Amino acid sequence: MQGMNSSFTLEPGTLLDGRFYVVKPIKAGGMGAVYEVRDRMVDDRLCALKQMLDTSSRQEERQIAIDRFLSEVQVMQTLNHPGIPKIYSSFVCDNSFFFAMEFIQGRDLASILTEDGHPGLSPSSVVGWALQALDALKYLHSRNPAITHRDIKPSNLLLRQDGRLELIDFGISRVTNPAEGFWIGTPGYAPAEQQQGEPEPSSDLYALGASMHELLTGRKPKDWDFPPFEDFGVKVPKDLQDVIFYALGTWPEERYATAEDMANALKSLSSVSYHLPQLNSSDRFEEDVLKMRDKLYPLLNDIIKRYSNECHTPYLPQNFDFFEFTLAYTTPFTLRVVKQVKDNVVRFYEKQGMLEPNLIESVNPAQPGWEAKIEALVKRFIADYEESKGGGWGLTLM
Repeated sequence: MQGMNSSFTLEPGTLLDGRFYVVKPIKAGGMGAVYEVRDRMVDDRLCALKQMLDTSSRQEERQIAIDRFLSEVQVMQTLNHPGIPKIYSSFVCDNSFFFAMEFIQGRDLASILTEDGHPGLSPSSVVGWALQALDALKYLHSRNPAITHRDIKPSNLLLRQDGRLELIDFGISRVTNPAEGFWIGTPGYAPAEQQQGEPEPSSDLYALGASMHELLTGRKPKDWDFPPFEDFGVKVPKDLQDVIFYALGTWPEERYATAEDMANALKSLSSVSYHLPQLNSSDRFEEDVLKMRDKLYPLLNDIIKRYSNECHTPYLPQNFDFFEFTLAYTTPFTLRVVKQVKDNVVRFYEKQGMLEPNLIESVNPAQPGWEAKIEALVKRFIADYEESKGGGWGLTLM
């Protein structure tokens, strides 16, 4: 498999971070490689593992590459939206940076355009996809401070098998900062202010407008050059054309101010019907899990303060997928938290030293009474830890 591309550095069968088993390479580029892996800590869950490849010859270039990679991880670990892939874990191994994320089966819109465009795709499909992208962008732009994607284009819009759209490749996402003084993006999709180093949320709306123009015409955009649809022999309703060209205003004040404004304009079209997929049970479960996290973390933070030097977990992770919270007097005593999406539960285990972990509770955050269960299991964890200091935890006297 490695012979396919010299950028692939991991052999199938490699185990990383004691957890991720490499199944096969997926793709590689100048900045990194992506592998299909299995997460042995969470029921062999299928994941995509992204690796930053260190191909820089100069230290300055290498640091820029590392900063971009870390920026991607830090941004995505804070996000929870059905249109944005979830980050499960990040780590460093052999001078490379890795993060494991949700494995998504599907095709990007650039591939769909190449395979199915005549020369473009139907207005109803394009409007439906755009509305899904705008919902995710509304979420990003409403963060405090606002997050801009900076590289919206068909190849970064992935259509899942269930019809849901995902924004991918957050390698250049940044908290909006007009003082940065440089621009990153893809020519043709990046508006003028982004190319001047001053991106803002409406820059993503311009890029989405450019993507819609491409998906309807089959022509890749060129900087600020978007010919009328009639030039391509495609039929696009006039009211949809108006929305797209308004999104393509040269400067931010000449286009939609927010993703919600653009979405409302598309929803009000009288000439185009569209279909939007419904949220599934796993999406609702993710929302419930965040409520559980917000209940559990204050309790664990109190333990961090209370046990001070005995606590070997100085901070809690941004996501709530799999983590271990460890206290140690002599022998480590760990609370392991594992999210099980397929069963709609979060499982809590206790583990002392080299002993196998013991399941102490499975909690469904959608069922009444889960708050009391969280409080009880934390009290049990502390009580068991205190008992373990005496050396009697988990042992049977003969």
